[in-house]
Amino acid sequence: MSSFKTMNFIKYSLLLIITALVVNGCKKHQNNTLVVHILHEPEDLHPTNGTSALRAEINLYTQLSLLKIDYNTSELLPCMAKALPIVSEDGLNYTYEIKDELYWDDKTPVTAADVAFTTKANKCLLTNNPALKQNWDNVKDIVIDAKNSKKFTVEMNHPNALNTWFWTDFPIIEEAFFDKHKTLSTCTTAQLIDSTFLKKNKAVKIWADEFNSPKYYNNPEFMNGGGPYKVTKWDKGVSITLEKKKDHWTKNCEEHWFCKAYADKIILKLNTNNASTLLEFKNGLMDVSTNIDYASFSELETDKTFTDKYITKLADTYNYTYIAMNMKPDGKTHQPLFTDVLVRRAMAMLVPYDQINKLVYGNHCKRMISPISPLKKEFNTNLKPIEYNIQQAQALLKQAGWEDTDGDQILDKVIDGEKVKFQFSINFINAQKQWEDIAKQIAESMQKANIFVQLNPMEFNGFVSAAMSHDFDMSMSAWQSSVQPEDFSQLWKTTSWSTNGFNFTGFGNTRSDALIDSINNCVQESKRIELTKQFQQLVYQEQPYIFLLTQARRVVVSKKWTNLEIYTEYPGVLLNTLKLND
Repeated sequence: MSSFKTMNFIKYSLLLIITALVVNGCKKHQNNTLVVHILHEPEDLHPTNGTSALRAEINLYTQLSLLKIDYNTSELLPCMAKALPIVSEDGLNYTYEIKDELYWDDKTPVTAADVAFTTKANKCLLTNNPALKQNWDNVKDIVIDAKNSKKFTVEMNHPNALNTWFWTDFPIIEEAFFDKHKTLSTCTTAQLIDSTFLKKNKAVKIWADEFNSPKYYNNPEFMNGGGPYKVTKWDKGVSITLEKKKDHWTKNCEEHWFCKAYADKIILKLNTNNASTLLEFKNGLMDVSTNIDYASFSELETDKTFTDKYITKLADTYNYTYIAMNMKPDGKTHQPLFTDVLVRRAMAMLVPYDQINKLVYGNHCKRMISPISPLKKEFNTNLKPIEYNIQQAQALLKQAGWEDTDGDQILDKVIDGEKVKFQFSINFINAQKQWEDIAKQIAESMQKANIFVQLNPMEFNGFVSAAMSHDFDMSMSAWQSSVQPEDFSQLWKTTSWSTNGFNFTGFGNTRSDALIDSINNCVQESKRIELTKQFQQLVYQEQPYIFLLTQARRVVVSKKWTNLEIYTEYPGVLLNTLKLND
């Protein structure tokens, strides 16, 4: 631990740095630059190969998709498409037409060939996007109209309520930029998901090696998209800069949010230190945050001097925190601690939810009970929160065969002829102090039940990699959700575990997979809601997660910027719509 003198030196140095920044940064608003606080960098900005929420937010401004969400009505909006699709009676064919005025940065028009390429690039087995592959499973093919290069039909394998919503999530990417030799256009969509065909086709392998190369992940020179902003600089560990394109087709289109681009420059500034972030806001060096820590937010919202210059608001979200338990450990690096549902339920009973909510979140959050936000109509209101109860947890653990047989204050059990101690690590991202605070309180609580928990803070990319490769005991994080109908495939289907997708825990069986398929194939809303409630009941019974709390979005925006609207839908504040006060 640092000495008192060292800490004073750090604080003094920090103040000097901030003072210098104030002096040097006083001109920042003169050039219409919006400075935004971020807690971590995206893992990459590749057009198909990435999963982080921040990457998705940056895509809102640098990329465009066929459809977008209307943040005011929660309905679908045509974006690159002229209108919502014409749907066949059997719910399998969706016909779109690209808007006439759309063109890429090289001034070539956006066509249906770009949509076909986007589909093939995402579905191709050689594309390095394993966690997202399952999202594309229901897309069978893109059929381009022979008489109209901007018109096409999406052929689906099954009817699904998400067959249109799907196109809000994935940007359409330019074939000429990412496939200069048009390699994928020589293959059918079916061939690109045929491993036998791909083994024989060297051209696709060459394309995939190029497409998956690092330059498309983090080099702004190789970042390309249809949105009104472009990434011009990525200073690793410091900031990401987006600049408004000078001659973009959206300049004469402000009817919808995705066309707006009021700030000339958006700087996403990384700061994981709560104290320095607080000081930066108090000194006017940052304009926006939607994820400042709860303690800092509470301090700022009660500071009259600060609220004279900034708007502070708490907003509901569909997001939630969770702890995933490894239900299929390797038995070597990770012991089979959570293979028994009795143990998993006991773990849920050992989490001090109310204490965490009070001490970490200032009682601003609500209990999360299932994979569905309580804000959504699909939420199963019959499910009750798991109560914090050490005695009942101990009884369940004893029933599962865990006892302290050697008096060392740690539970143990003989598994496959070997005594196993009930001790494990809990992984969490080190970018926010709140994760560490939660982990500490859980560890302290579990110690009362003779369970030893080691805290394992990790960098973002390492954390995600460990979770997807099942290299963890417990893994604590948060999921971002949305107003759109739920597709449980990505988080809960068994294939998403076997392919190193987002089913970190190993949850599921043929029954749960069949239920997920039934939900996905159901287009009747009332029936779909009923099936979704059944799935929540199944997850509740199996307890693969410890569902913690809903997340409240902490919105802080400088009053130098007008046009602010706050949404439940992620990201809560649309940066491109904020306008500098005259």
